[in-house]
Amino acid sequence: MQDIRKISRRLRDLCEPIAGSVYFVPEAQERYRALGLESYADSYFISRGAALGQPSGEVVTAAFGVFNPAIVVPAVNNGWAKTDSEAILEARHDGATAGLRRILGDADPSAAVAILRPVMESVDYAGRMLFAGLRALPFPDEPLAQLWRVSDYVRERRGDGHIAAWVAAGSDPVEISLLTELFWGRELATYVFTRGWSKDEIEAGIARLEDKGFIADRQFTEAGRDYRRSIEAATDALEADLVDALGDRAEELFALLEPWQQAVLDAKAYPVNPAATMSADLG
Repeated sequence: MQDIRKISRRLRDLCEPIAGSVYFVPEAQERYRALGLESYADSYFISRGAALGQPSGEVVTAAFGVFNPAIVVPAVNNGWAKTDSEAILEARHDGATAGLRRILGDADPSAAVAILRPVMESVDYAGRMLFAGLRALPFPDEPLAQLWRVSDYVRERRGDGHIAAWVAAGSDPVEISLLTELFWGRELATYVFTRGWSKDEIEAGIARLEDKGFIADRQFTEAGRDYRRSIEAATDALEADLVDALGDRAEELFALLEPWQQAVLDAKAYPVNPAATMSADLG
């Protein structure tokens, strides 16, 4: 029997830096500035959200899950005042591909794409907003762009499933962000600020988690760790169809992806190895 937890997390760990490099490489930021998008927030929310068309800030907030609508809505409004979905998708594609070309050189990802693309095109996208949006886009022609796209399929599908898991478990955006900080081994109430929540909103979230018995003295309780582990396990379970579709080719695919993931990390095009945080606590 396939180990859904280990395979799905390993796939995520390998694909995350490849897909997520678009948020850090200068090539993408240069193309966004050429469209008049000087603010990172404006370009981030609309470039990622454009897979859904030209959505409102409220829709982007729902799809991304953990961000404060107070920062998302104005950023989306500002972004769409300067460009449209077709232009930002082209800039995102070109920037991501140029960044990977600089980092990976003449790498040939065709064998990895040949394994992963049919897997990702075979699995369900009901309830997976961003994954469905990506699937609706034309598939790129250039090999490195294809590698980036299939990696983004993996990234956004698991992200969609993770939102479903923590919502079903009764968390809200602030609470899941705080619990995830501790799950990653970070100090409480540090990374959550990057999602736009105020100090008062964060402290109120901590108080709610204390009332639920999940945090005490700004650390996990045993119940809190078990609760956060259960959310990750539920996220893994939603990847069972993907793991089944990958079948006995998982290790072959992982061997192909590993040097490219490492090259992206070595180039500082993604800030941290996901295996050191997101897969550190297998529960």
